[in-house]
Amino acid sequence: MRDYVICIDASVDIEQRWIDENNVVIIPMKYTLGDQEYLMENRLTDQKLKGFYDAMRAGLMTHTSQITPYFYQQVFGKEAEKGHDILYISLSSGLSNTYSSALTAAGEIEDEYEGIKIEVVDSLAGTGGMGLLLMMAIRAKQNGVSLTDNAAALRKNAGKVCHWFLVDDLKYLRRGGRISAATAVAGTVLNIKPILKIKDDGTLISIAKKRGLAKAASFLTECYGGALDASISNDVVIAHADCEKEAEAARDRILAINPDAQVMICGLGPVIGAHTGPGMMAVIHWGNRNFV
Repeated sequence: MRDYVICIDASVDIEQRWIDENNVVIIPMKYTLGDQEYLMENRLTDQKLKGFYDAMRAGLMTHTSQITPYFYQQVFGKEAEKGHDILYISLSSGLSNTYSSALTAAGEIEDEYEGIKIEVVDSLAGTGGMGLLLMMAIRAKQNGVSLTDNAAALRKNAGKVCHWFLVDDLKYLRRGGRISAATAVAGTVLNIKPILKIKDDGTLISIAKKRGLAKAASFLTECYGGALDASISNDVVIAHADCEKEAEAARDRILAINPDAQVMICGLGPVIGAHTGPGMMAVIHWGNRNFV
């Protein structure tokens, strides 16, 4: 079996050791803070993430840009030159065009390098959901699973990753066009925290509204308890946009529900955080994403 490398978008949220210890190739992504553009080639440190969210709180505007097929060709081509096949896990096609761009680039590289195989997997996920799929892919590769079989397993299980998350400040959803200005104003006045999830097609949907951060955060872990399928894995990722105390409290509630849970707390990267704002928190795990 020919060796293959695992690639993933820089928007993944996972402990850096998983990337470093398993030679995971990161596809860089761009984001803008104020008038400065940055190329995110790896996870930001906790200190840099705090600075990013503090800048958002201070009013600096943020946005992100798509990865072009040419950019993918550059990254895939470097691995192909080494004789490596590639397993690439993309940000959900329901949230970004990266999946489509990667497919285009993969076809070009396979035509250019005879015998090279590239499997492009739509994660139907984001942030820590991509992290759970990456962990699954790494463990499978370590156990000798082939490129084709690894990709097939990821596609089979992608719909079993649950994302339950809250947004603290509605103005960021308003800027992204996901809610109206009137809804944002009313929600802010009433201290409403929307709860969202990622659907089967990889797009976002609002599933509940809770008054106050405490009730919203508690609802996330209630969803965890109802949707959990420990037969798949006990891995849990709590991604947060500079609200570590709330993330730690959520971890404790999760462990009370499932003492075997393996909980990883990660700062939310700027690629997703640019659209959700500071104070966002997500509980991400394996189970029934249609529980709610």
